[in-house]
Amino acid sequence: MESKEVIKILLVEDNPGDVVIIKEMLKEIDGIHFHVITANNLEDGLKHLTNEDFDILLLDLKLPDSEAIKTFTTINQNARDLPIIILTGLSDEELAISSVGNGAQDYLVKGQTNTQLLTKSIKYSIERNRIEKELRSSEEKYRLMVEKIQSGVFLINSKNKLEYVNESMAKMLGYTVHEMLNMQISHFTDSKGESKLKYHLNKLKKDSAQTYELEFMHKMGTNLCVLISTSALFKGNGEYFGAISIITDISARKGIEASMMEAMIEKDKNFFLIMGSMVEAIKPLIQQEYVADYQEQFT
Repeated sequence: MESKEVIKILLVEDNPGDVVIIKEMLKEIDGIHFHVITANNLEDGLKHLTNEDFDILLLDLKLPDSEAIKTFTTINQNARDLPIIILTGLSDEELAISSVGNGAQDYLVKGQTNTQLLTKSIKYSIERNRIEKELRSSEEKYRLMVEKIQSGVFLINSKNKLEYVNESMAKMLGYTVHEMLNMQISHFTDSKGESKLKYHLNKLKKDSAQTYELEFMHKMGTNLCVLISTSALFKGNGEYFGAISIITDISARKGIEASMMEAMIEKDKNFFLIMGSMVEAIKPLIQQEYVADYQEQFT
């Protein structure tokens, strides 16, 4: 006999009738065994969270010892990795929506929820929560990678303004990251460098990768010769919306042999192979809506 999937639920609900209805709905679901632990107030719910592990939490916001957004906030602070579905009445739907905006996975309106909707909400909430945890883990991993590499990394939007700069890039040019953000990338070159930069950025719209030498201007007025590798970013509809670049300081190696230059270029090309994962790190740093399109570019 095939074993059923087991999902352990903490149901925090003070209305006995609603508890019975939810348990009956869960019994009707084939292929899954729902192990339900109940609590009729916030205090007992928190005790269960301290002593046991759960797959998901169903939460009524109006409890004898807590109500409104405070209920969700308190629970969420004590169970940050646990997906939460809000149970609400029609009159409190806006409050439930607010809770979702603050981290809950979903909400269900009492009296308007059937077995199919409850099942779908539980499954989707668990899956979304799992994906979010994986992204947070990879985000931290690659964020540290981007910040700690010696090469400079920067991102420009379609208007050539800097949306992201790592610490290495800023230090190379003698600036802080804050000073460079939202500036035109051409601000950090002379007129000759600006023309060369614009030429290659324009080519990106047809040839999505460019590698070339460029001279940036240090804040103190000196020149910095770099090898720059740039990859274009496109939306799902093919519209260009910016580029991400890696720079390596070659000032001390100006005039290096062609074979060495080719090796450095190849190294940067290999670096771009993991750029898709790095994108997850850059998302929260630049906080721009269009960054959601990055993954399309690298998958």
